[in-house]
Amino acid sequence: MTTTSEAPRPRTSLTVHAPEDLLAAAPVLLGFWPEQSVVLMTFGAHHPFHARTDLPSAAARSRDVRRLVAAELLGPALRHDATHAVLLYYTDDTPAAEAVHRELRRACRRTGPVLVTALLADGTHYRELGHPDPTVRRRRHPYDVRAHPFVLAAAVAGRRLHGSRAELVASLEQDPAAAAAVSSALVAGRLADAGVPTGGRSLRDAGDWTLRTVRGLLADQAVPDDAVLARLLWVMQAARVRDAAWSDLRGHNAEAHLRLWSDAVRRAPDALVAAPAALLGWSAWQAGDGALAWAAVDRCLGASPGHRMAEHLASLLQGAVPPTLWKGGFAWDRGLPQASSTS
Repeated sequence: MTTTSEAPRPRTSLTVHAPEDLLAAAPVLLGFWPEQSVVLMTFGAHHPFHARTDLPSAAARSRDVRRLVAAELLGPALRHDATHAVLLYYTDDTPAAEAVHRELRRACRRTGPVLVTALLADGTHYRELGHPDPTVRRRRHPYDVRAHPFVLAAAVAGRRLHGSRAELVASLEQDPAAAAAVSSALVAGRLADAGVPTGGRSLRDAGDWTLRTVRGLLADQAVPDDAVLARLLWVMQAARVRDAAWSDLRGHNAEAHLRLWSDAVRRAPDALVAAPAALLGWSAWQAGDGALAWAAVDRCLGASPGHRMAEHLASLLQGAVPPTLWKGGFAWDRGLPQASSTS
C-alpha cells in the first residue's frame, strides 16, 4: 500500500454545487483520474489542500491499516486547522471503501474536521456513504464527468489530466533512444576523464557554469542538446553543483524548471537520473503539482535510495506544506573560492 498526500494546484479555483462537481474536481486538482483511491478535500484551513491515498482492499480488514490511512489523510488536515472535509472513494470495492470510511468517520468525529459528505464512485454510479437515512445510502446515481466544465476548462488551460496515477508515473520513464544519445555524448565529451567535481575551485566553476546554463535554457524556453545535458548530468552528481541549479528555482519560474527537468529525467541514463528527478520534484511542488512531485520523488529514490533532497521533499509533501512557505534563492556557493577566469 502506498499512502501519499497530494499538494493542490494553488491557482485552481472551483465552485462546487453538486456531488458531480466534487467528482470532477478531484482529477483536476490532482492532475490524474483517481482509481482505487481515497481523496480528501479540505476547507477552512489556513492553507487548504487535498490529499489522496491508495485504497487498501483486503488489507482494509485490518484495523491497523485503516488507522494508518486515517492518520495519513487527517494528520495534515489537523495541522492546518481544516474546519470541514469531503471524502471521495473511487473504487468498485464497496466493502473496502465502507471499512475505511468507518474509520475515517470516527476519526473526524473524534478530532475533526467536520465531514460534509462522503461519496463512493465506481466509475458509472455514485452513492453517499454514512448518510443517516439508509434509503439515501443505498440510492445509486449515474454520473459521467469526462465532459464536466471543470475538466473542459482544465483542457483549455493546457492542463493534461493523466488517465491514472500509473500513467503519470509512466510519463517519467526513460526514453531509451534519448538516454543512449546522452550516454554517447558523455563518452564523446570525455567527461569521466575529469571526474566529478570535488574540490572547492572545481565545485565553484562547475556550479557557475550550471547556473548560467540553466538560466539561459529557461530564458530561451529551450531544452539542452545531448552534449550540454550530458555535462549537466555529470557535474550535478556533486550535490553543491546540483544546488546551483536548485537555487534558481522560485515560484515564478517553477513551470519553466518543471519542463526542463521533466525532459532531463526522460533522457538521463539510469546512473545519472537522481539529480534531475529531485529537481523535477521540487519544481513540480513549487508549480503546485503534488502528484508529479511525488512521482519524481519516487523516481529519484528508486535510483538513489536515501537521497536527502528527495527525502526532504517527501516530508514536505507528506505534511501538505504549502509551496509558498519555501522561498528558494539560497547561496549555493557559500564558502567556495571565487570563480576562476575560465569555466
